[in-house]
Amino acid sequence: MTFRLDRFDDFHLHGASAPEWNQRYLQMSPGAMRSSLAEVTAGGVHVFRKWMSERVVQQGCLPAGKICFAVPVGSACGTPRIQGRELREDSVFILRSGEEFTLQRPGGMELLAVTFEAEDFRRLLDARPWTANARALLSRPVLLAPRDSLQRLRRDLLALFTHDLPASHVVFEALGDLFNNAADSHQGFGSASASYIVAECHRAVAARADAPPSIDELCVQLRTSRSSVQNSFRQVADTTAVHYLRSVRLNAARRQLMSTRPADLSIAQAAADQGFDHMSHFAQRYQSLFGELPSRTLRKISPASPRP
Repeated sequence: MTFRLDRFDDFHLHGASAPEWNQRYLQMSPGAMRSSLAEVTAGGVHVFRKWMSERVVQQGCLPAGKICFAVPVGSACGTPRIQGRELREDSVFILRSGEEFTLQRPGGMELLAVTFEAEDFRRLLDARPWTANARALLSRPVLLAPRDSLQRLRRDLLALFTHDLPASHVVFEALGDLFNNAADSHQGFGSASASYIVAECHRAVAARADAPPSIDELCVQLRTSRSSVQNSFRQVADTTAVHYLRSVRLNAARRQLMSTRPADLSIAQAAADQGFDHMSHFAQRYQSLFGELPSRTLRKISPASPRP
């Protein structure tokens, strides 16, 4: 069993800590970002608990050959959403091999998750069969779980951080209890239309960062009303469309600055690349969101000059 604890003061560094997930974090609420990641790996099972101080949009892709189950821990300043579905205290979300995901994380949200090798998980299912209805629930993005079963899963996952246990069997048994009990309860899907609008607007702005479309242009593109767009951003991201889409461009500028040397990319060019024409406005909004001026952002270190 191996244990690891990391703390980060920048979400881009946090995302880079697990490159196989191809993750990207977009900060949406103003403030200096703080986060922590605790991990346990035992017997082919990877358990992690992740906390972030600010509201972020977390995007990524589950590595091929894996299956992941995640539950929220404690309370947060808002409602999280995964794949457009509301993630409540009694929810479990499921990712399957190679699936892309978008998670709207409110400030202060902590997530507890476990990842199996998909083949190992199938072997456990063959050895300890679940009911047909329980197995069918594995195809859902979000599952409503009975309170007692969910508490057991959280307890067993957290125990792995302090006890040397047969992780795959302990966690699989807790999941089996949860899925078999959930199969007997009503599972609602909920509406994902608001999240679809937010996701499409996000894609459109990211694709045209140097000349971002206006809200009215996005409404025409999506064939929807301005009020629908504004209401969608309020519901999904707890902010306005203008603030959200500007934050997408500010995050992109920050990634550019952090991944390049000052000699290769000026702050003015990074701002222009993301459609910011006025440096004073860019610097002000950048500082408001990230808690520092762009000139204070840590840049890529230039390679050392060769010795004579």
